[in-house]
Amino acid sequence: MTKTLFITLAVTALAGTAGLGAAGASPAAAKPTRSCFFVDQVNSWRQAGDESVLVKVGANQIYRLDLFGPCHDLDTNFTIGLEARGGGSSICDGLDATIIAHSPIGPMRCPVTKVTRLTPEEIAALPKRDIP
Repeated sequence: MTKTLFITLAVTALAGTAGLGAAGASPAAAKPTRSCFFVDQVNSWRQAGDESVLVKVGANQIYRLDLFGPCHDLDTNFTIGLEARGGGSSICDGLDATIIAHSPIGPMRCPVTKVTRLTPEEIAALPKRDIP
């Protein structure tokens, strides 16, 4: 059994976000440790370009979910679903999650390929309007 959480966007979603394609990759940055979160800990989201979504977990953690390909019409959705695969409710890497969004022809499933927890420096570098 899979667990799905629907996340509602309180403000109008932006069509795209500039400068998030290679968010914060610095040569001196150490490889991040594996960091997991539970689906029901996600409280907001924001589209980050055509192939990424930022989700806010708890009070101050932000994760970037890189998608398998473009997930069209995300910018017109106020609510998306985040489904944990494999019968659990935790998400640790891309194979653990799928984004579910409404589309004109029905539900659209967008597989997640990579999950990255943003560092405090990467979060600080985001424009305020792009923070979920």
